[in-house]
Amino acid sequence: MNASPNIGLLVMHYGTPASIDEVLPYYTHIRRGRPPAPEQLQDLVDRYLAIGGPSPLTAISQAQAEGILLGLQRRGVPAKLYVGTKHAPPFVGDAVRAMVSDGIERAVGVVLAPHYSGFSIAAYEKYALDAAGSSLSLSFVERWGTLPEFVSGLAERVSVSMEGWSPAETLVIFSAHSLPEKIIAAGDPYRDELLETSRRVAELAGVPHWEFAFQSASNTGEPWLGPDILDVISLNASSYRNVLSCTVGFVSDHLEVLYDLGIEARDRCAELGLGFRRAATIGADAGVMDALAGLCADALR
Repeated sequence: MNASPNIGLLVMHYGTPASIDEVLPYYTHIRRGRPPAPEQLQDLVDRYLAIGGPSPLTAISQAQAEGILLGLQRRGVPAKLYVGTKHAPPFVGDAVRAMVSDGIERAVGVVLAPHYSGFSIAAYEKYALDAAGSSLSLSFVERWGTLPEFVSGLAERVSVSMEGWSPAETLVIFSAHSLPEKIIAAGDPYRDELLETSRRVAELAGVPHWEFAFQSASNTGEPWLGPDILDVISLNASSYRNVLSCTVGFVSDHLEVLYDLGIEARDRCAELGLGFRRAATIGADAGVMDALAGLCADALR
């Protein structure tokens, strides 16, 4: 490919406040400019404090982005890296406008979320395309939930976490962020893609007992996809001695992993007398990031 760095790599993620003081503007942005009620804000602040302060999402996502960039460079693609988020600076639109300002002519975008939904991934793409203008050719990797390296990475983490436990007495619960139920009526593939990833991971890890659950649903006054992981734990308490949680929808530690799984799911298991473990997230796994770079290189072609 052309030796001049006129190729961009746009890596996108949800974003997180950089400090406790920034939780209010972050939460307000999520709520489309409507400030949260004081009790809502305090609840979110308390959750961040419970995991030890601001989420590590930004640092992990940066490491993941750099891993993808390295994979592109190995393939002879001299890309320049740009990182943008949905709800905290630097926003996706800001990153794309920086690309245009830098003279980037074509770029590939990828969201650090493996499964496609018109409610989530499509929104990132729209932010990017709206900012691209006519001078930037922008393509996307829209889904990577069945990427073999991703599946095997999760299966390995499940197997490691299972050590010392009887598989026959353990329920593995795969999970992902819930979305509004209305996406199913619209034919959205999100739930089906999550179930396919879970099936492949369970099969590769040799898991005899597993279920899929959603987590982290928002209180918006409309139905969200279920079942919720806390309900699945409760319903199965009499059938197993242990619960192993493995999120297939999140690829780095952050609030929804460290609090919703690491604290809420753990505490529910403790209340019911169940053992609990959480499989590690993919993080900046070099093999997975390199394979993701392969998808990015293909999209550029």
